[in-house]
Amino acid sequence: MKNVILSVIMMTLLIALAPLISLAVGNNKNEIRQSNATISYDKKSTSEKSDNKAMLDDKSKNEANKKNDYSFKIYDKATKKIITVSDFEFCCGALATEIEPDIPNEAIKAQAVAIHTYYSYLRSNSRAENKDYDFECNTKIWETYVNQDELKEKWGETFDDSYRAISDAVKAVSSVFVIHNNSLCMTKYFEISCGNTNSYKEIYGIDIPYLVSIPSPFDTVANNYKTKKVLTETEVNNAIKAKFANYKPDDEANKNISDITKNDYGTVLNLRLGNIKLTGKELADILDLRSSAFEVAISNDSYTFITYGYGENIGMSQFGACKMAEQGNSYIEILQYYYPNTEISESYKPI
Repeated sequence: MKNVILSVIMMTLLIALAPLISLAVGNNKNEIRQSNATISYDKKSTSEKSDNKAMLDDKSKNEANKKNDYSFKIYDKATKKIITVSDFEFCCGALATEIEPDIPNEAIKAQAVAIHTYYSYLRSNSRAENKDYDFECNTKIWETYVNQDELKEKWGETFDDSYRAISDAVKAVSSVFVIHNNSLCMTKYFEISCGNTNSYKEIYGIDIPYLVSIPSPFDTVANNYKTKKVLTETEVNNAIKAKFANYKPDDEANKNISDITKNDYGTVLNLRLGNIKLTGKELADILDLRSSAFEVAISNDSYTFITYGYGENIGMSQFGACKMAEQGNSYIEILQYYYPNTEISESYKPI
């Protein structure tokens, strides 16, 4: 964990020298906290432990995969059918929708574990409620999962190498899960933070001890970290009206957005639009903003939104994970950092 702290601090100091950091995180003076995560090992494994002591050898892992023949039942909105996909096939296809295969291998592994844990968490919940399927996907638009045929069509001649990079990473961590109190974690992830992740409690009002606010200063140097979107007054009003039938905008456009409250990292928590109170996430979803960390200016009957980061900003930052991997951090260190107070386990059985 000390390596994680040192890497993050070094990166933070480097970024602090760039003009972007002053724009991005402002008063982000939080000390990088040390995760309370621990690692459990499969005592039955006879493999030689690597430095991070969390890898089974290929033989042991292949045997484990044969014994644990798990699968997901997924409703495909593209075909309107429920498809059954093995855990391995799903993780490969889901990974392809989330990352590029040429990013650092440890970042791919971290994302693979986060995906497998998160969707296993959804599977456990849905089956406990006797639902017909575990969750939804749309294979045609690469939402949640994509099959190999779609991958071959997109990747063409690079398919073999690209798929190998992804499948090898999935095989390496196929038995690894992030757990808390002996239960699967809701390992949320997103693309780029605003410089600091949000806690789940801030956005949804529920305290989850491993989804807490984490400094992620690497993200402020990402391409498209800061973006602008301009909408007319009519476009904004129509979008809000479609969601809230009782919406009444203020007669003066420059007074229509008010009572904005933000957290220390620039994420809009609550605001008022006309006569409607809503959260920053709700407005971001309605207006298709890249994140709920935004500023807004109103002039000439138009709204200019400046957004920071991309995604829900809860859990693991994919860009931050890549930067940590480039600094030499292992996938376990990445997971420990973004999901503190958890255990990275190779012996947990998901069902």
